[in-house]
Amino acid sequence: MNSIVDKLYVLSRSQKFRNLIIQFIFLIFVGLFVYYLISKALQLDITLGHFVSRAGFGISHTFIVDYTSNDSRWFAYFTGVVNTIRMCIVGIILATVLGTIMGVARLSKNILFSTISYLYVEILRNTPLLIQIIFWQIVFLQLPRISEAITFKDTVVISNRGILLPYASSTENGYGNLWIGIILIAIIASLFLSFYINKREDIHGKVIKLYNYKLSGNIIGLIIFFTIASISFFILQKPYDIDLPSLYQNDKGTYLQSGGFEFTPEFGAILFALVMYTGTFITEIVRGSIQSLPKGQTEAALAIGLSNYQTMTLIILPQALRSIIPPLTNQYLNLTKNSSLSVVIAYPELFMVSRTIMNNSGHALPVFFLILVTYLSLSLVISIVMNILNRRVTRIGA
Repeated sequence: MNSIVDKLYVLSRSQKFRNLIIQFIFLIFVGLFVYYLISKALQLDITLGHFVSRAGFGISHTFIVDYTSNDSRWFAYFTGVVNTIRMCIVGIILATVLGTIMGVARLSKNILFSTISYLYVEILRNTPLLIQIIFWQIVFLQLPRISEAITFKDTVVISNRGILLPYASSTENGYGNLWIGIILIAIIASLFLSFYINKREDIHGKVIKLYNYKLSGNIIGLIIFFTIASISFFILQKPYDIDLPSLYQNDKGTYLQSGGFEFTPEFGAILFALVMYTGTFITEIVRGSIQSLPKGQTEAALAIGLSNYQTMTLIILPQALRSIIPPLTNQYLNLTKNSSLSVVIAYPELFMVSRTIMNNSGHALPVFFLILVTYLSLSLVISIVMNILNRRVTRIGA
């Protein structure tokens, strides 16, 4: 008996044993909490069967998809996802370009450029994103009324209802989707051919020449792409045509606008806010990554006769990419999640459409779970793409 007590006493004095006891008790509490949540969830209707019902509400902004209120809630939700993806793709591209330019300008010896970049970062980075979204919406709503709209040679119409731009629309011959498919195949074929020719030149030194002019893989790829695109465009009898915006009055004297691509105030406000806000963080990432490089890199490039532009594009930025991409991924994820703030200005992206579905159906929990899964999927896709790019950059720079 005493030996058992002695062993228990020795175990109680062991730090490893105490840690195991604490972890075991913690797991019990976690298990009980999870069991409680699951039992409560099973008492609720957490299915998505109501999504097959008629949506019953309109969506003011649609892109690619042709949505009506008679469509199902699934299609309404898909329309919101498409709007979110469009906003994120355009926002990521513009924020990257803006952040890179401002990051380089921050290090410029030109006092004007460096001051503008400094003020841009310090003002917008320290202003709440929600305030910026509302500010840009107010700016767009201050544009001229539609009766006083600004037009540029019947190609662009600017008013407080939005900005109308020329847009490529499919013709009635029905070959639009087929031509888009051919374009995608041409892009893939051009990239593969360009990669093969460049690899062949690097390994075997074989160069393709035309009239004593060297043709790189990139140039040949572009030639192949434009050739396929042009020939297929005329063979399919011009499947796409330019849809120009127009402004007119109806019988009652009301001004209306039609045609073209509509850049609405709501989309413009959320896009400008996301780009300007996220661009400040990308600016600091680019600036810090460039400053982390040895100054000898710049001095050596200038010593061999490279210009400042060549030094930055050929020497500095390619090396800085290795430290730019990891934090840049976080900013892309933040931009994607911050797009849910569009709900404050009634832009029908993923979250606002989902909230409308919740109000109409009365099933909040399954809809919130679907929102969670969707944002998680978008974030994982961005992370996977950026990780692939990071591995490639790291391998090349090694």
